[in-house]
Amino acid sequence: MTTAPPRRFDPAAPEHAADPHPMLRLMREQAPVYRHADPATGRVFWYLTRDADVRHALAEPALGRQLDRLPRELAARHRAWDRDPLPMVRRNVFNLDPPDHTRLRRLLAPTFGARAVAALAPRIRRAAGDLVERMPGQGEIDLIRSLALPLPILIMAELLAIPPADLPRLRRWSDGILRSRDMSLARHHGMEYIAYLQRTLTERRAAPGDDLMSRLAAAERDGEISRAELLSSVFQLLLAGDETTANLIGNGLLELLRHPGEAAKLRARPELIDPAVEEMLRFNGPVGHSRPLYALADVDIGGTTIPCGDTVMPMLLAANRDPAAFERPDVFDVARAPNRHLGFGHGIHFCPGAALARLQVRAAVGALVRRFPGMTLAAGPSGLDWTPDLFVRGVRRLPVRPHR
Repeated sequence: MTTAPPRRFDPAAPEHAADPHPMLRLMREQAPVYRHADPATGRVFWYLTRDADVRHALAEPALGRQLDRLPRELAARHRAWDRDPLPMVRRNVFNLDPPDHTRLRRLLAPTFGARAVAALAPRIRRAAGDLVERMPGQGEIDLIRSLALPLPILIMAELLAIPPADLPRLRRWSDGILRSRDMSLARHHGMEYIAYLQRTLTERRAAPGDDLMSRLAAAERDGEISRAELLSSVFQLLLAGDETTANLIGNGLLELLRHPGEAAKLRARPELIDPAVEEMLRFNGPVGHSRPLYALADVDIGGTTIPCGDTVMPMLLAANRDPAAFERPDVFDVARAPNRHLGFGHGIHFCPGAALARLQVRAAVGALVRRFPGMTLAAGPSGLDWTPDLFVRGVRRLPVRPHR
């Protein structure tokens, strides 16, 4: 049994938003399987911070993502605790367990497979290059608004054949859902987003095209996917593919700016772009922890028994700095190899869009490094604003001076 820690840890506390790594290191050293009871509700969270324990949890069949697999009373209690403003869009690969997860993932596989993603490479490079070319050669530039946010939504909207004129609305709704702590506001924007997708899906059923949304609508017609699953899948692809990739680009660029020696190494050796992207995912990735896992039965993790019904939080950021898994874990090294990080998760829920996200980061970083080799950060640590929680984590503004 893990010994009781000498202090109380709260990874959700706002003081850790800008730099959670010191706290996560202490947790990993002092309480790697840490029981945290929410003082307001009594809900129990188990935070895992070691690489081996996180991998175990993400592959453990006794830990699931579907609340309806819990006894009814426990599931109802979790729903009351979660206060989810948009429960109607949770039936997707991110939130389901087999066999439903397996069926839906199979429907998405052709779009996000290696061959399909490779075919998108020229379009992604052009889009990234166009965004970078529009940046002014002097003054201050916000790389989040100028590059990290627009690129992923442009690409995902193209896969779903969403008209470019609609993208500003989608971005506004996405901001309202993911970047606000006001539950009622998040629900308002979410319902507008869902209504838009409902109309678009109806149009796509009537006049299908050669796009992912049309293919999913055809699968609904053939009984392979329900309307709730279809709506939820499109909604989550837009939000998750947009926000997490934007944060990966932003966080990765921030680390290059903070480590000019590594940026110079990458400029001198462009072939390091692939290991550099992997190191960005490891060192300060866009997802702090996996989606919550629910103990469907008593389960042993790292020598600690986690009771049925408790919530398990595998901390990806902590596992990716575990010295048992990585040499010099707190060093940012664009040439690091091997690099078995958990930035995209592990097991059956490994991110389905990983190949697409990697391609977008390579294109964005490559275009920026070529055009602005002398770019510098225009803010200190206190001048950077971070998302308010550790789940989907990223810097919300990244001001730089271009200096060609």
